[in-house]
Amino acid sequence: MRGIQGMLVRRRTGPEPAVRRASASHWSAPDPAVLRALVIGVAVVQSVVLGLLARRGSWLSDDVEFLVQGGEGFAPRELLTPVNDHIAPGLRFVYATFAELAPLNWDFTVVCRVLLQALAITLLGLLLLRLLGASWWVLTGTVLYALTSLSMPSFMSLSSGVNNLPAHVFGLLLLHATVDWSAGHRRRAVAYGPLSLLVSLACWEKSGLVLVTALALALYLRETPLKPWLRRTWPYAAALTVPIVAFGILYAANGSPTAGRFPSFGTLVELAGKSFAVPLGALAGGPWHWSPISGAFGLADAPGPVVVLGGIVAAGLLLTAWRHDRRVLLLWASVGIYTLVTLLLVSYGRFTLFGASFTVHYHYWSDLAIPLTLAVVLTARWIRFPPLVAAGAMITWTTAAVVSLASFAQYWDDNPSRPYFATLRAELENAGPAVNLWDTRLPNSLSVALSADPRVSPVLRTAGIPFQLQSSSSEPRMVDDAGRIRPAHLGAWATAAIPPKGKGQICSVFLQGASTVTLPLKATTAERPTANWFVKVGYLSRVEHTVAIELVGTDGRSVAVPAAVPAVWPAGLANRYLGPTPVTDLAAVRFRSTDPKSNLCIGNVEIGLPRVSE
Repeated sequence: MRGIQGMLVRRRTGPEPAVRRASASHWSAPDPAVLRALVIGVAVVQSVVLGLLARRGSWLSDDVEFLVQGGEGFAPRELLTPVNDHIAPGLRFVYATFAELAPLNWDFTVVCRVLLQALAITLLGLLLLRLLGASWWVLTGTVLYALTSLSMPSFMSLSSGVNNLPAHVFGLLLLHATVDWSAGHRRRAVAYGPLSLLVSLACWEKSGLVLVTALALALYLRETPLKPWLRRTWPYAAALTVPIVAFGILYAANGSPTAGRFPSFGTLVELAGKSFAVPLGALAGGPWHWSPISGAFGLADAPGPVVVLGGIVAAGLLLTAWRHDRRVLLLWASVGIYTLVTLLLVSYGRFTLFGASFTVHYHYWSDLAIPLTLAVVLTARWIRFPPLVAAGAMITWTTAAVVSLASFAQYWDDNPSRPYFATLRAELENAGPAVNLWDTRLPNSLSVALSADPRVSPVLRTAGIPFQLQSSSSEPRMVDDAGRIRPAHLGAWATAAIPPKGKGQICSVFLQGASTVTLPLKATTAERPTANWFVKVGYLSRVEHTVAIELVGTDGRSVAVPAAVPAVWPAGLANRYLGPTPVTDLAAVRFRSTDPKSNLCIGNVEIGLPRVSE
């Protein structure tokens, strides 16, 4: 056991950039070139398998929403628009790239994620090679990192992958830069270390937690007393401060953080237990089981034995680190700090709205795999494993991890968006560009209540699929929940009270000149559902018009009905289809014209929801 002096000063024992320590294993050391090849092989095989599994699913609600927003382009204003309460120009940039190069092409996104995943695994394996030298623990650690289920849900969901995969890749690059600095390659470290941190922060602010691991790794590699080490290290620390300050200014200028609050102390303690169950479960190959309620979103539902077994493994590893190499406890401390900070962030910002569910949402835990893998491997290499015991332990953990991955893949396979979009594409191709559609919302299985714009039209425009939207040329058709295009009609909830025609009149309601006409509404059913309403206006006009419509509530407040595209109302006897408009308590409909030449006869007005015609 090392004393305090051994904790403070470490003598270099090998020529590599990182400290090589004598392995406790009696196996012969492999050739470094062989290890590199095996690391790359694990990276390729694992990422390709995940890619094949990812193809069995498709877009989630956030994916579709972010893709639509990405279709707005690469302008700085668009890239700096907050995502919920996040500033993520990197995420915006990636979605804008997808929208530009391959809109609504799921396979293209899968290929991109496969490449990033393979790069992350390779970087982790090469980092272990620099830390351990030629040791079979390099391969073991690479497999542990590749198979842990901490990161699989974030790979499957594009919106999570765009956050977390760059956090893995650029976080690992930062750790490589830290090793470079410790080995004396200071210019190289400063050249790419701060840049890696900035890119990671631009994709996912929480990825800044990798700095805790970088600090732990730098202290682990320290070979001189603390004061001289601090004098030599402060330039690197200053260089890493630059991207933090830059991103902080960016966030302060453009961010809009949502006000939150911590739950009660008792609840926070309960959430802490769930949070620490995440890394403990991962040590046992967990979580083994996922919540069926969350489907493809990746909420862990680990049974008790998983956490108990993981706790036993953690206790054994911590005891080993204390006895053989206490500096490894720095890496374990980074795991603990990561867990605590994630707990506090999720509890403060998400508990009020989502309860405890996001505490076990693996979107927030993905890059914990990096410090956890480093801590496990740098500790476990000191344990003397008989060959059969080592093989048995690895097979057992791998089996548990595969069970976890396979059970999640089953939920992912049930994702309904792939058949929906495949059917919708085929239907649109058969119908042709003249197909006229109601602008209804996507199915509930593809859009959630928090979606900013759940309509089908922005998705089709982003995908570059031609269609007409609520055109006056024909009665619009409707996309049903299976993606099929069906004949439809407007199921009216209310109609405008049109005065009876006078003797000899062909019209009782005229919109003439620059004027306003308000018509009271009368309900046609006793039901008053909450919905985004659509409007159908029957009219007669000899010339084209541009008319604005508002729905007026019982409190007198009005909401503008979105204009159709094109905004001009065609001349003749026709119907105009408008909406949707988020008003529920309706009292009247108001027509406005600013054209002094207006002369529009309003024949009927219906407010309601499109329905599939039988």
